[in-house]
Amino acid sequence: MRGTFEIISEREGTGGWTFEVQEIRHDGSLAGVRLTMSWQDYDLFCPDGSVPPEGVALAVLEVAKELWPEGVPSRIDASSPRRRAADADRRISERVDLRAA
Repeated sequence: MRGTFEIISEREGTGGWTFEVQEIRHDGSLAGVRLTMSWQDYDLFCPDGSVPPEGVALAVLEVAKELWPEGVPSRIDASSPRRRAADADRRISERVDLRAA
């Protein structure tokens, strides 16, 4: 099940990015999500740098939605999905690759 996400803002800081995101849930309700992503996670998911950080963040959120069907937590880090599923990093990287095509 795939949710819809809209990135409201992106801030680069020491060590990575913070994204303020709005999740549009299937029932039409809205939920705010704050996603942090380190430079290391960005490099893991997009080693060639061909996709902007926002695109990688959306891939993380899409996989997170699959792993948290009850709703993505209001605060999440790009490394969080790998603690829920062993194949999460691969799934995120595959979605990033689709954005690069």
